[in-house]
Amino acid sequence: MNASGRRAELIRILRGRKKDTIENLAYELGVSRSTLKRYLLTLTVDEGYHIDTLPGNGGGVIFQTNSNQYKGILSQEQIYVLTELSKSICTHSAKVLKEILAAYA
Repeated sequence: MNASGRRAELIRILRGRKKDTIENLAYELGVSRSTLKRYLLTLTVDEGYHIDTLPGNGGGVIFQTNSNQYKGILSQEQIYVLTELSKSICTHSAKVLKEILAAYA
């Protein structure tokens, strides 16, 4: 899985759990702690997710569900299939499908 796929998987995990530790998330994704922290930075700065990281006991990675609530819910396979499908449908439907991909991919 590439970095983009791992970031999408990270969002799916956090969306379901709401909170976890950096160590656990890094282990699950098969990456180092520093790589996971870079993913979190990318997701917050570049993609607009509200993800907090709090140190110490009771801290961890906390996903704020009020931001980009549906962004990142599609799997890489779903994105691929929808992208391929958009190539074989009428212009208007393809435009709508691309808007869906932009909102949910």
